[in-house]
Amino acid sequence: MPRDLFRILDFYLLFPESLKDVRFRQEHRGLKSRAVATKRAPAYGPRPEDAVLFERMRPFQEAAVDTLALQQFFVSDALVDGWVEPGRETLPPQLSERIRHINAEEAALIEALRAIAADYPLEGAGGLKDRTGLLEHRYDAV
Repeated sequence: MPRDLFRILDFYLLFPESLKDVRFRQEHRGLKSRAVATKRAPAYGPRPEDAVLFERMRPFQEAAVDTLALQQFFVSDALVDGWVEPGRETLPPQLSERIRHINAEEAALIEALRAIAADYPLEGAGGLKDRTGLLEHRYDAV
């Protein structure tokens, strides 16, 4: 998947309440409302606008992806080309089970993220960059 899509999905995984501001197509609006209702710990206080927070997360996301590539969970060459591609290393069974359990608890959010990844283009007018407002889309080559 494109690295920017990976970053967007990561952002909404961390902040599902921000999905309320995404412009979903009609057929996904039910997913949106269920995903926004995902139970999470309450915020400790006000936070910056989503686009500002998203940009502030960039160094941490990049460091995490690069570290996972070093451990061969992602393909390093693909990252250089702007893609996140699974590597040859697999997750430890305990971690896989924990992820599976959390994903089951947050099924509505995972379903919404899958729809975002599969049913929306990343670039151009009407793409995820445009619909989320997290990244600039006006200069995309589409």
